[in-house]
Amino acid sequence: MSFAIPTQPQRRHVSVGAFFDRFGGAKWAILADTTPEVQAVVRDASVRRYIDLDNPDLPAGLAVIQAAGHDIDAEQIVDAPVTDGERP
Repeated sequence: MSFAIPTQPQRRHVSVGAFFDRFGGAKWAILADTTPEVQAVVRDASVRRYIDLDNPDLPAGLAVIQAAGHDIDAEQIVDAPVTDGERP
């Protein structure tokens, strides 16, 4: 009889820089956006040690960025696999 060692689910954390890189070509426009709502999202992300892609508040923050007119793929940002280079 063999026993399987339970594995911890992989945390879906990315560094703050890697999170902003997930915005692709829209990254610089988002970071330069001076609207209070977008700045609030950028500041909130910037003060964190990492971004938890499973945080239930994340889709709302991405929706704020989209509502400001930025063409981002929120699903891709959240659901893309985390690469070793993105980990904090």
